[in-house]
Amino acid sequence: MRPPTDEELASALVTAMSDAFNRSIGALEAAGAIDARQMRVAYAGIGSKYYDLVTEQIEYTARHAVSGIRQLFPIPERGSTR
Repeated sequence: MRPPTDEELASALVTAMSDAFNRSIGALEAAGAIDARQMRVAYAGIGSKYYDLVTEQIEYTARHAVSGIRQLFPIPERGSTR
């Protein structure tokens, strides 16, 4: 099995972090810690102000986290069939 590419790792991280962000906002709002009504006005999918801002930061974090995640995947030895 080949190790994942940096792009594959970053994509998986973006998916996980996006889900975590959305779940966290929902949980905070349900707990009464925040009122996200105003945020939702400009967080309405691709091209909306806050969605694009959040996505940009998640992608930035994912790209920078790849090197740390990469260390979890051992480099196969030359000639190894693994």
